[in-house]
Amino acid sequence: MRAFPQSKWYTRATATCMALFLASSASAAENILTMKLEHTTNDHALTLPKIAITRLFDDTSSLTLEKSWFWQEGFHESGWPKHDEAFVNYSLPSWKIGNTQRWSVTPQLGAKFRSNVTRALAAIKVGYRGDGWSLAGRYRYEHETTHETAEEGRAGRIDVYASYAINDDWTLLYNPHYHFKHENDSPDFGSGDRDYLEQEFLAFHKLNANNTIFGGYIRRDETSDQASVDPGQRYSSWLLGYQYKF
Repeated sequence: MRAFPQSKWYTRATATCMALFLASSASAAENILTMKLEHTTNDHALTLPKIAITRLFDDTSSLTLEKSWFWQEGFHESGWPKHDEAFVNYSLPSWKIGNTQRWSVTPQLGAKFRSNVTRALAAIKVGYRGDGWSLAGRYRYEHETTHETAEEGRAGRIDVYASYAINDDWTLLYNPHYHFKHENDSPDFGSGDRDYLEQEFLAFHKLNANNTIFGGYIRRDETSDQASVDPGQRYSSWLLGYQYKF
């Protein structure tokens, strides 16, 4: 119960930092508008549209603001989202390592907001960029607070990002991410276990200097047999997206 104000403090501090960076005089190298649409493969399929804007600064830092919705067949009105989530993430300037500066270390701060849950996020990303390919790993700490009950949960997420440029127009991305609970007494994930693995397979096609389309498949674990909706089914997703640089 006492940690609830602490989580609120993290959230307010993160929001304040985002506002300060938006209002700063630092010039932006570019802005990226990203739109995504996911559709899951289970019986009562979830539809998940997302829209985000990312501002890239000259010092390699970036700020992302994302809004997402979802609705589920058989439970929500068709054609209009029932729930929504907001996400904010700030990547601090990267530290370049080595004579060739191919290695980089990037700290990140962020938060996710739903009507009933708030998550404070902190991450560190280490990457290496080769000729036409890159490999990176990231650990993210998540502190979740449920508003109605003040129940808390602490989880970790480990991402691997493997990117390969086939040519100037086509790029492939493989992003497996592993989620796990930090404490012993928090509720399990929807899979019924205390950890789960997701894998994203994406292809990006650059139409021109400003426009890119992408799509792919997200493979998720099956839900618990005790789940209230579609027990024992896999909530994998097909994804389509579009990016516009300006």
